[in-house]
Amino acid sequence: MSDLIHGGDLISASAQYGIPVEEWLDLSTGINPVPYSVPEISEHWFQQLPYQSAEFKEAVKSYYGAEGVAANGTQQIIELLPSVLPELPILLPDCGYQEHRYSWQQQERELNYYPATDQEAAEKRILQQLNSGSAMHLLLINPNNPTGLKFSPEQIYHWAEQMQQGAYLIVDEAFIDLSPEQSVLSDYDRFEQLGNILVLRSFGKFFGLAGIRLGFAFANQQILQQLQTELGPWAVNGPAQAVAIAALNDAKWQAEARQQISQNAQAALELWQPLLTKLEFRKIDAELLSFDGLFLTAKLDTQKAKHIYQFLAEQGILIRLVLDEEFNCDLSGDKAQSDSKNCLLRSGLVDAQNADQCQKLKRVISELLLTLE
Repeated sequence: MSDLIHGGDLISASAQYGIPVEEWLDLSTGINPVPYSVPEISEHWFQQLPYQSAEFKEAVKSYYGAEGVAANGTQQIIELLPSVLPELPILLPDCGYQEHRYSWQQQERELNYYPATDQEAAEKRILQQLNSGSAMHLLLINPNNPTGLKFSPEQIYHWAEQMQQGAYLIVDEAFIDLSPEQSVLSDYDRFEQLGNILVLRSFGKFFGLAGIRLGFAFANQQILQQLQTELGPWAVNGPAQAVAIAALNDAKWQAEARQQISQNAQAALELWQPLLTKLEFRKIDAELLSFDGLFLTAKLDTQKAKHIYQFLAEQGILIRLVLDEEFNCDLSGDKAQSDSKNCLLRSGLVDAQNADQCQKLKRVISELLLTLE
């Protein structure tokens, strides 16, 4: 496990700013703020060794449309991929979930990057690699957190068809649950026929239950068997299976959650709007890199971003500050002007029905605006 810092670390934030954990408004993650209600769990899920039940496997197949390998979060699978997949270089997004990069670094693999804040440039770099004739794994975080970069299933299938022998196209779909039709698993026959795509799916974000630690991998049978061998027989604890069975089978809640998340994203955007207006954000597509789904991301001057992050943290609101050097990318747009470098600020969603949350964020943003005069 790496020592990288992630969103949601309220323990460290509490220690740094002297604010008790329970008093924070945590907007630093992309997790549904209205979680699935945990059902009553039978004692046998705690008492028996957690072999994966037939009911659990059926719920997974029903929801994701495929049989895969379950693990204690996709993080566990991400750590295993470099040792399970053929020993080749990899092309990754220069901004994205850091643990991908870290896992491949730990195996001393050659890392190459494509820009994750520019759709056209990203596709151009990927196509350049595919046309080079050299075998290289390709990682897509679809949609990308924090930049919001997205690729269509058809584009991904097309790239998979062009991959060199032995190379795999890895698609991290941690945030795809809001638009399941955009998953490459939605056309399972094509996915299975290609055989060189590996899909990661995360349970905790959409269902708002990150503490469950549950994730899945879908790939050809050879890769799935290798992963299963590495994970062992008890990769998913019993209570997590019980919760997943209920949640994955609850189609009514899922449909309502997608609608509610959309409403909460709009509410969050409206609460942030006075600050965005103050910072003269005029074009959502250029400067506000992602404005729907489970997080909002804005690109702005590093000095201002640090001030905003610090001010909010001192008031008990935690967002995510993504600095240029943290990810392998230059967000400035002009490498010659190092004093005007940009970085990313990412916020998760509020629960629009939680008046205390909304009022706190609205008040603190109003106070923040006074410091930007």
